[in-house]
Amino acid sequence: MTFQTPEASKHQRNRAAYAAFTARIERLCRTDPGARAALRAGLRRDLNHPRARAMHRLLTPLLPQEYDDRTAQAHYTVASLIAAQPRHAFAIDQEDDEDTAVEVEAVTQQVLQENGEPDTGAAAPGPTPYGPSFGATLGRAVMAKGASMRMSAAESRINLLTRQSLRGIHLHLPAAVNQARTTGATIDWGQLLADLVDWPYQSGRISRRWLQDFYRITARAGQD
Repeated sequence: MTFQTPEASKHQRNRAAYAAFTARIERLCRTDPGARAALRAGLRRDLNHPRARAMHRLLTPLLPQEYDDRTAQAHYTVASLIAAQPRHAFAIDQEDDEDTAVEVEAVTQQVLQENGEPDTGAAAPGPTPYGPSFGATLGRAVMAKGASMRMSAAESRINLLTRQSLRGIHLHLPAAVNQARTTGATIDWGQLLADLVDWPYQSGRISRRWLQDFYRITARAGQD
C-alpha cells in the first residue's frame, strides 16, 4: 500500500481543481461566445475593475469554496487569457470536447474521492508540479520550426516576467502569452494557474523553474 504525505495529497487536490477549472473555461469559451467576450474583457483588469463585473457571474461558482483575492485574481487572469485566444483555438469537434470533459471530470472525481475537497484557501499553497511551465512554453516557441520568435526577444520576455511583482506578472503575462501563441506553442493553463496562485509566496522558486526550463529547451539550438 502506498502512503502519501498530507502535503502530497494537497498537491493532488490542487492539481485536480486547476485542471477542472481550466477545462471548464475552455468549454465555456467554445460553447458560449457571449461568455467568451465577457471573460476576454477582463484581460489585465483587477477584480474591482468595472470590466470585471461580468466575470463574477461566470467565475464565482467555479472558484474554490474558500479563497482570497490573490487566488481569485489568478483564476480570473487565466480565464481571460484562455478567452483571449483566437476563435479558431476553440474550433474542435464536439466529440473531442466531450471526451476531454469526461476525462477531466473522471480524474477530478477520483482525486477528490481519495483526498477530499480542493484545499486552495488563503493559506500559502505549496509547489504544485502539474505540467510544463510557461518558461518551457517560451522555450518551445523559440525552437518551433519556422518560429517568428527570436531567442533574444524570448530571453528578454522571460527575464522581464521573472522579475515581476504579483501585480506586474498579471499585467505582463497577456503580451507574453500572445507572443508565444503566434508560434503555435501550447500553454499548460493548469500549470500557469498553479504558478499564479503560488506567486505571492513562491515567486523565487517559480521564476527559477521558468528560467531553467527555458534555457534547458533553448540549449538544444546550439547542439543542432
